[in-house]
Amino acid sequence: MEELLRFYIHIKDGADLIRDEEGVDLPTAADARDQALHAARELVADAVISGRDLSADAFLIADQDEKQLAYLRMSEALPERLRY
Repeated sequence: MEELLRFYIHIKDGADLIRDEEGVDLPTAADARDQALHAARELVADAVISGRDLSADAFLIADQDEKQLAYLRMSEALPERLRY
């Protein structure tokens, strides 16, 4: 059975950091990045559908020791042709 690791997917909103206090157990950091990308796409889609601005800038992915493993800009959730 594959060992799961604890990852925290925090949201950067301007100067604020909205901390993921619970975390999620996943096999790899790549899986955590995939989950963050999925969440970013949902946030972008909800903002577009509701006609409001998306204030979040990015997701920060950290391990159980709070070491930052990845930084995912919200623009990465957009199809490449729509990125700016």
